[in-house]
Amino acid sequence: MALVEGQMLGPYKIVGQLGQGGMATVYKAHHARLDRYVAVKVMHQAFLQDPNFHSRFEREAQIVARLEHPHIVPVYDYAETEGQPYLVMKYVEGRTLKGLLAEGRLSLDRIVQIMTPIADALTYAHQHGVLHRDIKPSNIVIDAAGTPYLTDFGLARIAQSGESTMSHDMILGTPQYISPEQARGERDLDARTDVYSFGVILYELVVGRVPFNADTPYAIVHDHIYSPLPAPSSLNPDIPPAVERVLVKALAKTPAERYATPNDLMQDFRQALNESGLRALPSAHVWTQDEAPRLMDDAPTITDQQPRPAETPGKPGRYVSIPAPVPPRPPQPPQVEARWDMGNVKWDEVGRKIEDSVKRGSGVVAEIARSIQEAVDENRKPVSDEERIRRRIQKRYEERTGLIIHLTIYIVMQLVFWGMWANSQDLFATLLAGNPVPFAMLDFPWPAIVTFFWGIGVFANIMDYYNKYGAGAEKRERLIQEELERERQRKLEAYYDEKPKRDRRVRLTEDGELEDVPEDDYADTSKPKRGRRGR
Repeated sequence: MALVEGQMLGPYKIVGQLGQGGMATVYKAHHARLDRYVAVKVMHQAFLQDPNFHSRFEREAQIVARLEHPHIVPVYDYAETEGQPYLVMKYVEGRTLKGLLAEGRLSLDRIVQIMTPIADALTYAHQHGVLHRDIKPSNIVIDAAGTPYLTDFGLARIAQSGESTMSHDMILGTPQYISPEQARGERDLDARTDVYSFGVILYELVVGRVPFNADTPYAIVHDHIYSPLPAPSSLNPDIPPAVERVLVKALAKTPAERYATPNDLMQDFRQALNESGLRALPSAHVWTQDEAPRLMDDAPTITDQQPRPAETPGKPGRYVSIPAPVPPRPPQPPQVEARWDMGNVKWDEVGRKIEDSVKRGSGVVAEIARSIQEAVDENRKPVSDEERIRRRIQKRYEERTGLIIHLTIYIVMQLVFWGMWANSQDLFATLLAGNPVPFAMLDFPWPAIVTFFWGIGVFANIMDYYNKYGAGAEKRERLIQEELERERQRKLEAYYDEKPKRDRRVRLTEDGELEDVPEDDYADTSKPKRGRRGR
């Protein structure tokens, strides 16, 4: 729900909105009894009916509350008001790193002062089994004293736990700063996925732009997975090789080739600065309008989306990767440059892209099948008698409430319509004056049309409720039982009619006439008589 200034959320009075993300909105609030300002994070209304998001939001509070680090924003409280959960955190009055970058590039000393404690905070979280999974400049806050804080562990996940309530195929993160394995939706992530995102920020601070950017999140995610990293020296030749080696290692496609911890990354970065003698950042490359980098770290979090191949090179308005030298690789056979000329198309690359699309499509189909199976399993769960009765009573109550509301609206609107018609004919004034109403004043009563046709709907609603829950339901049930009884009687009679009868037995009387043999006598005579044994 959207909160407004002055509204109370538990003991907290909303002062204003601080920001809004993909899952929640953050407000500035004041606690009167403690006389301090706090940051209140409220989940979006659309997620409240989803138990996964609700438990995920509650898990965030439990995870972050256990993290006690001077550069991690602490959690003060977690509560609910009228079904609305919210998280209360320390209010850090300052600016985000994104806001600072919007004003211009930072000095080299300032970069080290900000990123070193953030790396220590992130390493501390990893040591306690917590991944951030959404490292970006807007989640780094610098207060008025210049102290940086790492905030918004909303996508955190306990790395040491085995199973998770989250979907195994879900992608969480921001496109410009997402790691390749996270973009592929891999389940088993470790600290090196945060190292990659941390490295993207460091790359942006040093080079002046993020390594991958495009018009759509899909193209950005594709580049993180498949495209080679644009070498910092190719974008700015004044960047020393030692610094470039650190950035290239931090942004390696394979996690095993990256730094193990953010602290190791910053240690090598500071050492590279000392070895190269770099004391100030070189001037940034002057970008053209088409090349200009965009600060899009506040893009919405990607969820349940698979990356798609990059757009076709050479087409206006499409994203074109910047060619850049990469670490040494085994020699590869020469390839013909892809053009719109069908004779020069790289058919092997087209086949690879088709294969990737088929794999992604099969993953989507598998996810849909899994969701359908879960829904079927949910419907197959046994329901207790108490729960069944509760559902039946609840349904009856809801239908009765709907019928009452329908009748009330019908009656009120009829009064309004007929009142309007009577007023238009001056009937009220004529009657109040004690004069008889002339027949000429009785113009066509147009409300009768609404009364008739709407009345049909009301009558149908009443009969439906009568047949479901009123005397009509009892009568229907009685008729059903009577019909079932008649059907059972018909089947019983048919059974005896079709039963084969015994053969008729007759005997000769002393008078020489035939007579029927009673069934009892026949039964006795049918038994074999034991003759006397002669001596």
